[in-house]
Amino acid sequence: MIGEKLPKWAIERYSRQILLPDIGVKGQEKLMNAKVLIVGAGGLGCPSSVYLAGAGIGEIGIVDYDTVDVTNIHRQILHGESDQNMSKAESAANSLRSINSKIKVVPYNIELNPSNALELAAKYDIILDCTDNVPTRYMLNDVSVLNKMPLISGSALKMEGQLTIYGYRAERNPNEKDSTYVGPCYRCVFPTPPPAAAVGSCSANGVAGPIPGAIGTLQALEAIKVIVGKTHDNLLVGRMLLFDGEDMSFRNVKLRGRNPECEICSENPKIKKLLDYEVVCRMQSKEKSLSLDILPSKNRITATQLADTLKQTNKPLLVDVRSESEFDMCKLDGAVNYPLEKLQENNLNLLLKEIRDCCHQVTFICRRGNDSQIAAKKVLDLLEDEHKEKITDLTGGLHAWSKYVDGEFPIY
Repeated sequence: MIGEKLPKWAIERYSRQILLPDIGVKGQEKLMNAKVLIVGAGGLGCPSSVYLAGAGIGEIGIVDYDTVDVTNIHRQILHGESDQNMSKAESAANSLRSINSKIKVVPYNIELNPSNALELAAKYDIILDCTDNVPTRYMLNDVSVLNKMPLISGSALKMEGQLTIYGYRAERNPNEKDSTYVGPCYRCVFPTPPPAAAVGSCSANGVAGPIPGAIGTLQALEAIKVIVGKTHDNLLVGRMLLFDGEDMSFRNVKLRGRNPECEICSENPKIKKLLDYEVVCRMQSKEKSLSLDILPSKNRITATQLADTLKQTNKPLLVDVRSESEFDMCKLDGAVNYPLEKLQENNLNLLLKEIRDCCHQVTFICRRGNDSQIAAKKVLDLLEDEHKEKITDLTGGLHAWSKYVDGEFPIY
């Protein structure tokens, strides 16, 4: 419909943005013909899709395999209490349709993976990376390069957020003076995945709701600017926006340019198809499915077995390795706190002494039974043989305790 007269309803509905010289009638026509794929209907995907729906984007595809949980609602603004256990993609789509019935919203209640990502993304003009894990970030980058489409990438954790655009190609924008310009991709900036221990998540480290709200909103703004034809000088191409909620500061930092030897976006790429990104990044893409198995069965104990042991006179020593803030939220009676990230040098020596002095069972505890195994293994490697038989780990962590023993114990 580009070049046609906007209908009465569109002029009335979108008049406040059509009045902007940067958008105007032609820009609004472009928005109404655009197709945007949003990967992740969470803290970033919710606010970004709200403003894209409000702006009149012709089609919004929203991908998320997860379901709505009560822990999501403080920041994922498209979901309400009545949506719990519903598909996030469906919940978000329902909310977006209530905001704008004139647009097409397509929910994809699937896990985006190397077998379906290229084909699905090819139906759209722009990708918004609203995910929270490294394997998916690398996959979406490769999808954007192979499909020659821009990737608007946001992230938010604790009180900080980041935003940039990867894979921008000037050839798609007639307003660019140099049609040969190509912006850096994610691999140009981060050629090697970080170690798993260096990567945080909202569920493990927390996040203030307005942080992804701010970044997601700005993702939508960059998408609108790309669609209406802003050039790379006016976009977050080759630059990264850093937001610090602690002191309310915004900074722009210059990113390294396009790498002429990049494995995927160079003239002679080594990567020509999607990979197994969990193998490449040495980490799982779905934190909820992560289930480590690094201890022998003799050092594992179920929640019900622990509950029986706690009824005995000689109660076990409970070593909770969650962070101090998590420990303050909820804990088992009698547990002592030795956070995993601080389990070294003096703290580790104190714990080893406490274990050696203990005459009974020692049970390591965490939220889901992964960090506790890491801590227990660390201790087992240092303990003398005579003390090793004391060490046990709570299989499934406090989530299992809440499920099988005490339904009133909070999970998060």
